[in-house]
Amino acid sequence: MATILNQKKSSFILILLLLMTIALPVLADSSPTELLVADENRTDNQTESAQIQPDMIVKGKVIEVISEEEVPDPLSGETTTNQLLKVRITSGAYKGKIIKVQNMQTSNPVYNIKVKAGNSVLVVLELGVNGSINNAFVADHLREPKIYLLTIIFIILLLAIGWRQGAKSLAALFLTMVLIWGALLPGLLRGYNPILLTVLIAAVATAITLIVIGGWSQKSLAAICGTVGGVTVAGLLALIVGKAAHLTGFGCEEAGMLLYIPNIKLDIQGLLYASIIIGTLGAAMDVSISIASSIYEVKRVNNQLNVSQLITAGMNVGRDIMGTMTNTLILAYTGSSVQLILIFMAYKESLLKILNLDLVASEIVRALAGSIGMVMVVPITAVIAGLLMGNKNQVEEQEIEDNAKMNTLPKITKKH
Repeated sequence: MATILNQKKSSFILILLLLMTIALPVLADSSPTELLVADENRTDNQTESAQIQPDMIVKGKVIEVISEEEVPDPLSGETTTNQLLKVRITSGAYKGKIIKVQNMQTSNPVYNIKVKAGNSVLVVLELGVNGSINNAFVADHLREPKIYLLTIIFIILLLAIGWRQGAKSLAALFLTMVLIWGALLPGLLRGYNPILLTVLIAAVATAITLIVIGGWSQKSLAAICGTVGGVTVAGLLALIVGKAAHLTGFGCEEAGMLLYIPNIKLDIQGLLYASIIIGTLGAAMDVSISIASSIYEVKRVNNQLNVSQLITAGMNVGRDIMGTMTNTLILAYTGSSVQLILIFMAYKESLLKILNLDLVASEIVRALAGSIGMVMVVPITAVIAGLLMGNKNQVEEQEIEDNAKMNTLPKITKKH
């Protein structure tokens, strides 16, 4: 009983920490440092002699669109519209101050930020003398509150529908994110081997997730082993095929940007394989716990089943799961590449050229290696779960507890 209470207490403490991490960025100012605002009628000599402060990003709300001016784009020559906005700053040292902000437009819609009165925006402040504002312009829309709102909806629904299991799922999710942000990403930046580090973090994250959700049991142990085995197969397969196919890891634009991080040398190709392992982890965990749970329940119903029969039952369940889970991975990777596929279709590129592009080949290897790893989870989990549960002549502790609870219920006597 004490163990169960401690598990409950730990889970809800973790949920509280998760909620605090979400709420703190909303409540805190983006810059607590106080700066003095100089007189707007400063002299040019003062500006030249003063030390220029670094730019500051603050939140703001558009009060009014003062003017819209049509001007030619200096690059393309096409006509575009520049806006002069009146914006109230809503965060940082200048909170409450109303300033004029430029919103420069181009002929390319990719870089345009269209705003109107009432919109919340991010504003870049160019600071001058004693922290005075020399210039200000719109950096982007303020999307943060909507993300927090969606996160809160997710948490509320998970707790309302899942109750205790929902709370455990949130705790496991929080711990997984701590591992990724606190251990995996810093480790990659320090130059550790991406594949070994990712497999290690994946194993720890899997163990934490399954133990928090299902407790320590043979079922959890079998699911952990199956998941780690599956993602390891996916990582090794991606490594072997990637090396043979000369995948560079520079298939996406962000990978090239990593080369310009100062004083850090990253294994870009290894990061590709690491991302494949992380992408496979969720689906592999889902499959493994489903198979382990099914074998556990079958053993509870018929305690006389042997190892071979339990493995067969797990494989039958796994075959039904494989089809939908494989589709899940393939559709997820396809959905993230819809824009690229449309470009190829619009320009009628040949299949020969498409399949040999580094970007496309990397995504295909990612999808297929992840799917193979997920498929391998089925036999690994089924065999391990069958071996763990098949040689046991007694029912699990959970069944004993259930029977004990049933015995404490008042017996109904039949009246004659």
